[in-house]
Amino acid sequence: MRRSKPITWDQIRVGIVLIFGLMVLAVGVFFIGEVGDVFSERYRLVTLMESASGLQPGAVVQVAGRNVGQVERVEFIPPATRGESDMAIAIWMGVNVSVREQIRHDSRARVRTVGLLGDRIIDIEPGSADFAVLAPGDTVESAPALSFDQLLGEAADAVRSLTDLSNGLGATLARVSDGEGSLGRLLVDETLYEGLVDLSTHLGAVLGPVAAGEGLLGRLLGDEAIYDRLLTATARLDTVTGAMASGEGTLGRLLASDSLYRALASSATRADSLLGLIESGEGAIGRLVGEDLLYEELLKVVVDLNALLAEVRANPGRFIPPVRVF
Repeated sequence: MRRSKPITWDQIRVGIVLIFGLMVLAVGVFFIGEVGDVFSERYRLVTLMESASGLQPGAVVQVAGRNVGQVERVEFIPPATRGESDMAIAIWMGVNVSVREQIRHDSRARVRTVGLLGDRIIDIEPGSADFAVLAPGDTVESAPALSFDQLLGEAADAVRSLTDLSNGLGATLARVSDGEGSLGRLLVDETLYEGLVDLSTHLGAVLGPVAAGEGLLGRLLGDEAIYDRLLTATARLDTVTGAMASGEGTLGRLLASDSLYRALASSATRADSLLGLIESGEGAIGRLVGEDLLYEELLKVVVDLNALLAEVRANPGRFIPPVRVF
């Protein structure tokens, strides 16, 4: 009878290593399943979107940032089925039953990225208690996904705008540093500095005596008697204006009573009537204003009077009667 070969130590070591590796693999599979909820009971939901945006089957499904399932498949919706809708992609998701109460008819699903350049996942917003819980096979309404291409394009436009602004600002500052323009002359022209120094010196020379109480302005600033007088004058003025407002005195009656206004209005009406009569040629003044004959007669009288006065100056003896004494 043939005897079996004895088991060597090398064979035992290989067996121990193999058993240890299988145990590690089993523990790893168990923990991976616990972390990813692989072994949890799930139900199926679907969401419709315009674009999958790089989403792949097996991607994580989250509710409020927690992993609750996986994307099972991503399929196109036939054009004949979707009609006029823009939704071209149907995304089927397996979600843990334990979070079913969180997903309701007002929940919204969107595709987002983990980090800036990470994997694409489905994120579902929890619903409110006012809406019913979604049943297996129901559709979760989708929300617009953030397009990173659009975001990067807007960021590039913003960077270009900042670059243009920086270039323009640099050119402006270069011109200013070269002394161009008003601001450049203010920065590099020493004449302005010297003028400001002179102005400060003169201003100090003027304000020094004022602060010391010298001169009229200094007395106005330091003499309390002037302040008391101004206060008294203000009080008196307030008293006068109060009396006028209450209708006392002549000015008060002028302000409070409309009799003067009525008298002035009546006088203006009469003056207007009188001017109307004069313009129409009525009365002596009207005839003086409106008739040319009277003007000519007056002009002739003035001319004759001037001639008479000239003759008197030239031959005064003719106009002196002879005087006889007995």
